[in-house]
Amino acid sequence: MKICLINNLYKPYAVGGAEKVVEERAKKYAAEGNEVLIITSRPYQGLRSLKPEIGNDGKVVIYRFYVPNLCWYKDLVKHNFLFKLIWHKIDIFNFWSARIIYKILKQEIPNVIETHNLMGVGSYPDFAVTKSRILYFARKQNRDKVLKSVKSDIKWIHYLHDVQLVEPSGVLPWNHTKDKWYQKIYSWIMKWRMGNPDLVISPSEFLKNFYKSRGFFGRSEWKVEKISNFQFPISNQIQNSNIKFLFVGSLVEHKGVGVLMQAWDALCHCEEPSQATKQSQVVSLNIVGSGILEDKVKKWAKQYSNIKVLGRLEGQELEEIYKNSDVLIFPSICLENRPTVILEAQKYGLKIIASDTGGVAELVNKESLIKPGDVEALKNALLLNC
Repeated sequence: MKICLINNLYKPYAVGGAEKVVEERAKKYAAEGNEVLIITSRPYQGLRSLKPEIGNDGKVVIYRFYVPNLCWYKDLVKHNFLFKLIWHKIDIFNFWSARIIYKILKQEIPNVIETHNLMGVGSYPDFAVTKSRILYFARKQNRDKVLKSVKSDIKWIHYLHDVQLVEPSGVLPWNHTKDKWYQKIYSWIMKWRMGNPDLVISPSEFLKNFYKSRGFFGRSEWKVEKISNFQFPISNQIQNSNIKFLFVGSLVEHKGVGVLMQAWDALCHCEEPSQATKQSQVVSLNIVGSGILEDKVKKWAKQYSNIKVLGRLEGQELEEIYKNSDVLIFPSICLENRPTVILEAQKYGLKIIASDTGGVAELVNKESLIKPGDVEALKNALLLNC
């Protein structure tokens, strides 16, 4: 069977958990003996980058192309509101990109099209129509061998990652309950553009309910996939008196790094000098990630000898950090789906301190949860784990 995964980013341009999910699903499909291909974007590198470039990642074939727009999706965060507004309008109706994707699919004729985050890939093509056009083309060309494999249909699966089909930024505050007028308009457009996949996969009950309550995918089959695809080994925890805390994530405001800094300040500047001295000696904090607040975080960390800001890590380096940590801090103040960092930390046996937002409560015990944005609650949770 041939399976095509489509996502806006893929390594080495990965940013967050969605790209890791795509990578792991691609590896899993390939290990099961399937032909796997990925369609994704790449940065602008001249007019040649508008044409698909074919590469390989082990047993996975990768098609990359620059999606014509004001800038590459990954660079959108650098621009102002008006720029983003125009960018999104082009992205939604980017039929040039849809044509490129269609040409690749028409050439490959996969059995399964699995879409993930489509923002920045350009357009939101109705794959219910696209797959019919592909089969029509194959019949017209008498591609009997392909048709025998595909049979009479191509399955379209859409995998949800966040709230991006309601809020273009993909970020909503943790206590969001009512959509604003522009979010309602955007949701209506997305419902029309996305159509009804054969199957919609949600990693959490929270995200499924979030979209179903807004009328998305009304004629689609739904599946909540709660089991992690990640295959990290479980490590023995460090048995010593020095507690090692860990933060892994984007260094941006909505991931709660500002809340973490305030809580750490409160922890290390207690009213009791002896207690503050004790805490600075027996605990340490590693911060892994990058983002617009990285310089601010590094400047803040310089006042503490027990804090290291390590930047973005992947592969073996990230595994070593997990193996040598005791407690993961996840202080997000936005709606979350199924955070990859929590799944990774659990695989290594770390304790969890996490904000009670979105689908996080489906992953951890109630005792591990704190109110998002509550500096005092986070400080107390840190003290309990010292």
